[in-house]
Amino acid sequence: MAAAADTSAQPCLNNAVMPSYEEQRLVNVLVAGGTPFAEQILAASGFAQFAPQFAQRLSDSGKVTSFDAANALVKASGIALWQAAVDRVQGVHVTGDLPHSDDRMLYWARLKMTLALRQWQPAFALRDPQREQLQWTLERASRGQLSMQFPSGPGFKRIILSGFDPFTLGTPGAAHPDTHIRIGNPSGAIALALNGRRFNLPDGRISVIQTYLLPVSYGPFRKGMQEHTLARFFTGPDHVQASLTLSQGGKGVFWIENWHGRYHATNFPDNEGVTLSARLPSAPDADIYPPADVLGYDPLPWNPRKPAQFIETTLPVAAMINARSGAQVINASTGQKGGYPVIWHTNFTVFADCNALGTQDFNTPPPASYPPPTAPVAPLANACAHSGGGGNYLSNESGYRNTLLRDTLAPTIAAGHLHVPVMTVFAPGDDDKLTDAMFESYRDSIVEQATGLIEAVTRAAGG
Repeated sequence: MAAAADTSAQPCLNNAVMPSYEEQRLVNVLVAGGTPFAEQILAASGFAQFAPQFAQRLSDSGKVTSFDAANALVKASGIALWQAAVDRVQGVHVTGDLPHSDDRMLYWARLKMTLALRQWQPAFALRDPQREQLQWTLERASRGQLSMQFPSGPGFKRIILSGFDPFTLGTPGAAHPDTHIRIGNPSGAIALALNGRRFNLPDGRISVIQTYLLPVSYGPFRKGMQEHTLARFFTGPDHVQASLTLSQGGKGVFWIENWHGRYHATNFPDNEGVTLSARLPSAPDADIYPPADVLGYDPLPWNPRKPAQFIETTLPVAAMINARSGAQVINASTGQKGGYPVIWHTNFTVFADCNALGTQDFNTPPPASYPPPTAPVAPLANACAHSGGGGNYLSNESGYRNTLLRDTLAPTIAAGHLHVPVMTVFAPGDDDKLTDAMFESYRDSIVEQATGLIEAVTRAAGG
């Protein structure tokens, strides 16, 4: 009689469990009848094995026998995915034929893993809150949020910066072929390229950069993902000297955002399909409510002055603009050396009356030269924010939360937001391609100039 097959390590996945809205894009295609884009990008980058191996490890009933064991496995797997992405982008370990500087495989490999975890049927009882905690652990670990660490001592300057996931990826489902599914995010590419980077400084110190990624989804921000990632680095003798948030902004230009607004209700959907339609600042979820355990007070119910409606950057604007970060960079849109303009983005918008939807713009357009011929107008103390220089979506929100945390915990550090140029530009006729020379030139030039801007921050930041 034949021996029974050993099924102890076979994936125990319930395919009847529905994917999340975001995970439903895993089947989306570039062109009708094509292979799902996620499958293509993972194969081309050598990242196709992460989700299947993760599922196999989860299903090892001899090792994953409790929630704690599962959480440890999920954390280790998420960190391994993040580190593999960093290593690939930095050329340490490159698999597949996709150019090494591509950022997109991390996003799609993570979605494959979150889906496997959602469908996992463990051999022990797992309550819904525990399953949600496992997803939270995987999200944070695979974004670099749980593995950042800095050297101690006065010989170092510590710089932390964030990037974002790809977004505007189109309607979920294979019935909607759309080239938007191949979008990458230059801020994510920058974060992966600069994680662990060191610069020698003129005073003999060494600047050390650590990075993490944020999702383009409102829910994790509401839960305090960003503050709980940053807070431990803002205090103590080895606190950071600078904290930057980065995101994709306009075409062909870098914006140093001067004011970040508290309002985040906009008609633009997040990656989970959530839209916060326009409403009064006092309406539910119109303004940002950072977590009480970090703020030191409960921001609810709504108070128009606490926390502040606008928060200002403390990034070294003059040093960043005067660094001539693009001098040796080829501008991908012109093909000429000189890089992309760097603009001090001082514009903002307020509700003319906090109890009415009418708005008023200031410093629009922002000055193209620096220093500007006249100083920008600052928001009035009794103003209700409608948008900062970078709008009122999640990029502005990341800048607001970052600078509010600075004011709450570490007023002396340099903190602010940098919008980087749009990256996803393909040559005409390349709709079915994962990448092409034009796409690569935009990404690589943006990362190159951003690196120069970050180096300028590391040199100028105090402390």
